[in-house]
Amino acid sequence: MDLYTTIALLGTAVLLLLGVEIVVCLGLGAVFFVLTQKHFAMDNIGIATFSEINLFPLLAMPLYILTGDLIAHSGIAARLIEFSRALIGWARGGMALTLLVACGFFAAISGSNAATVAAMGRMMLGPMERDGYPRDYAAAVAACGGTVGIIIPPSIVFVIYGVASGTSIGDLFVAGIIPGIIMVAAMAIVATITCRRRNIGTTIPFKFSEVARTGLRANLAFGATAVILGGIYGGIFTPTEAAAVAVAYCLIVGLFLTREIKLRDLPRIANTSADVAGLVAPIIALAVALSQILSVLGLPKAGVDALLGLSSEPVVIMLVVLVILLIAGMLMETTPNVILLTPLLAPVGAQLGYDPIHFGVIFVVTLAIGFVTPPLGLNLFVASSIARVPVMTIAWRSAWMIVGLLVAMLLVTFVPWFSLAFLTRAS
Repeated sequence: MDLYTTIALLGTAVLLLLGVEIVVCLGLGAVFFVLTQKHFAMDNIGIATFSEINLFPLLAMPLYILTGDLIAHSGIAARLIEFSRALIGWARGGMALTLLVACGFFAAISGSNAATVAAMGRMMLGPMERDGYPRDYAAAVAACGGTVGIIIPPSIVFVIYGVASGTSIGDLFVAGIIPGIIMVAAMAIVATITCRRRNIGTTIPFKFSEVARTGLRANLAFGATAVILGGIYGGIFTPTEAAAVAVAYCLIVGLFLTREIKLRDLPRIANTSADVAGLVAPIIALAVALSQILSVLGLPKAGVDALLGLSSEPVVIMLVVLVILLIAGMLMETTPNVILLTPLLAPVGAQLGYDPIHFGVIFVVTLAIGFVTPPLGLNLFVASSIARVPVMTIAWRSAWMIVGLLVAMLLVTFVPWFSLAFLTRAS
């Protein structure tokens, strides 16, 4: 690695650490490499950014963002919470468990971690406070529960990983089902222990009739999941087309069935979704351009060789990969992490004998933990803005749930069945 390459990498890293917007860091890094290397023309940046963002699978990203916003406004989210409360409210810490289970159900339609935290947090913080839960703890549960937003299908991040790695997005969706459930279960166990030790919250008696009643009211939410996954694996439409179907489904539900969305609300909802998509799309484009430049310079291959040279033990190398992903998730947003690290780490997974779909699930599950780890932790900031509680207070309250998520990550990593079970049955 020559002097100019080293300076460019260090400069980009320093800008990130200083808190400069990620899109600016990626853009300046790409420009600096082009100016200091003879391999590239400046036109390449524009060509790469356009060609890589002009992909049909990436249409799913803004559509799933819009789906999440429609769910939050259509009454579907409230019905999911009612059903979750009836299903699990009998256990100690029932309201915390209700929030976690509802996050899992919401993730099965929205595909977004931020949307999951925002929708579930807004609806549950008040009721949890009235039930005796400290506000900071309730915010921490919402933040951690939102991590499954990108694991349980559909998932915006699986779409981006599938594009970056060339793996099947539909297979990634199905492979994320059991790992997502394991993550919810791990957090639920931690929440139950915490609530028992601190004597937090009340319980409600389990009534099958109430579960059945709220389940019927929540059937619109379950219908959305069935339409999305059933359509993909029934060969009716692609994962990208499924995103459009999900938008249409949630729009019809909100306008004509629950009637909680009015026509006058649509411009505001679409505008909110467009704001988020407009932030993510340029990051993807510039991250791809920078990753292509780094690939031409041979840096990903050098990184793979360095990792494989650390040890002859596959388990040790895989643990190093997990640490890299955990640190990256702490310092940078998920989208650029996927674009920049996939060319580096996916070949390592292949060399170690990991199935590409299984490795993709490991990759995304590990990065998801970064949503609740400072300094970047996006879910922490979303929960903080809703609860009006300092970010670091929420992070501290999340500590034991993060331990639970780390245990789930190790289970998913070293037990391939969790990721591949449904794919094996389908084959």
